[in-house]
Amino acid sequence: MKSIIWILLFFLSCGLNAQKGDLNLSRWHNSDKVEASQFQMIRKLKLQCLLSNDNDNIFIELKIEDHAIQERILREGLTVWVNMDGMEVKKLGVRFPLGSENQGGHRKADHSESHSIQDESAVNLIAHANTIELKGFTNEEQRHFPSDNHDNFRGSVKFDEAGILYYKLVMPIAKLPVRNSRGGHGAMPFTLGIEYGTLPAINKQGGNRGPKPSSLFHSGSSGSDGARLYWINNVRLATSK
Repeated sequence: MKSIIWILLFFLSCGLNAQKGDLNLSRWHNSDKVEASQFQMIRKLKLQCLLSNDNDNIFIELKIEDHAIQERILREGLTVWVNMDGMEVKKLGVRFPLGSENQGGHRKADHSESHSIQDESAVNLIAHANTIELKGFTNEEQRHFPSDNHDNFRGSVKFDEAGILYYKLVMPIAKLPVRNSRGGHGAMPFTLGIEYGTLPAINKQGGNRGPKPSSLFHSGSSGSDGARLYWINNVRLATSK
């Protein structure tokens, strides 16, 4: 009887681990129309995520229902870090949006005032989400450019009628240091970091190492500025439809 119980627990554990790893396997990007069922919840991030790719681009899409997280992203910005060495080091990053509080000439919000992401100010916050900043891309001459590109990094944020914030970042594979697998089938796994909050600090070596992961999806504070950094390890691109 005990043997049967141990066998059942073993298969249950394998099933849970497989579900946990599903997010690491990028889907093939067939269409810009995304079904709600395709997103996967990351409870530590308080948002839902979908990773997909085609032969040319990697698509990172987020669905954010939490109003506090919506506001942090729009006011303080979000950075997607990419490391092809499989390490949790902030060397290559795409910051979008910059955050309305981090743009020149824009007055920082008075946090003593009561404001809601659901009021009319949401329109202004979305209007400021129109610029992409590249970090650590030494081969790119232009570091700041509009987010509505067709042949470069591009992104968008928008609310639906229910007040849910949808985020999309498109990264051209040709502009990333993707490493081919030894067998010649697809790319080597890599690491993605999602950081929202105030502008992250960079150390003298050009990177800022996050905390040691304790699980596949790791969360932790990046420093005294209050930004939050989360790593997704072992991301694998889809090789066919």
